[in-house]
Amino acid sequence: MADEVKIPATTEEVLRISLEMEEEGFRTYTEGAKKVQNSLGKRMLERLAQDEVAHMRRIREAYEALEGKRSWDQVTMQNEGERPTFQNIFTRLKSEINKSIEELGKMAVDDEEIIETALNLENHGRFFYSEAAKKADDPKVKKFLEILAAEEESHYQALRNINNFMVDPANWFATQGKF
Repeated sequence: MADEVKIPATTEEVLRISLEMEEEGFRTYTEGAKKVQNSLGKRMLERLAQDEVAHMRRIREAYEALEGKRSWDQVTMQNEGERPTFQNIFTRLKSEINKSIEELGKMAVDDEEIIETALNLENHGRFFYSEAAKKADDPKVKKFLEILAAEEESHYQALRNINNFMVDPANWFATQGKF
């Protein structure tokens, strides 16, 4: 993947690309949530779309700090609220779990493709932020990018779990389906 992703030399350019990535993620997750058949997958994509909006807001704040329009103390470093882990979403949707399981037999090829696209976006994002953080000179920028990388990792793991559940719910319950 290192050959596929070029990390810009300036923080401003890193943040510009970051904003573009988050906008692409928002569009992808919003459209995917409209198309995916499984309600658990739908909820996950809707939640990820919300997180992308929060990332865009925070990236804009960081850019304003670089421009001197706000102090770094005014930049929201971490996402506020519940993390979009599979377990958090799964717990909230216990009442819908039987419906989700029934839907698995009807899962369309598009569902798998949508989740795979989301996985690729999150994997790209976590790599980009991680590599950009390594190159950042400013400790505040470095910390901000490391936090974004960790959040993308959390999204990636949640999507892997959703995918595993959707593809083989019996195996998922046998290996990790705990409430």
